[in-house]
Amino acid sequence: MIISGAVIAHKLLADGKEIDDNVSCQLPSIETQTSELKGAGILGSIDMPVTGQIGSMTLSLSTRSINKNGANLAKPGVQNLELRFARDTVTASGETVPQGAKIFLTAVNKKYDPGKVENNSTMDGSIDFEVLRYRQVIDGKETLLIDKQNYIYKVNGIDYMQKVRAVL
Repeated sequence: MIISGAVIAHKLLADGKEIDDNVSCQLPSIETQTSELKGAGILGSIDMPVTGQIGSMTLSLSTRSINKNGANLAKPGVQNLELRFARDTVTASGETVPQGAKIFLTAVNKKYDPGKVENNSTMDGSIDFEVLRYRQVIDGKETLLIDKQNYIYKVNGIDYMQKVRAVL
């Protein structure tokens, strides 16, 4: 058994360049789109998930201030983002060890808010991206891959869209 603890540190890179003044990253929520089923043989209706149809995935970044590398996040077009972080984990033996994780995102900027300018205060900006591809790697193992443009939805190595791609 492993118990995950707090994030120790994180780093954000955009197209290979480290983004300074990044405060936090809200990872996208993964919500399957649904379709209502009703009719003969069903008591009432069922809001059934549609295979492989994922709703909008938004990555939200909070920033402390504007800076040279951070301004690149405002550019139009596809960007390759990488979030690296370490968190404390408690092993079955009770030892606390850092565990590494990486999130790789292919995304398009949809909102760039540099924040406010006020004396004796950080700027507190935010940046939102529409995520096209999301890849999650924990301790070197890919645990989740969603690639909307290529019909890929993998969880722990199982590709749930493989049969759909074969039909197409």
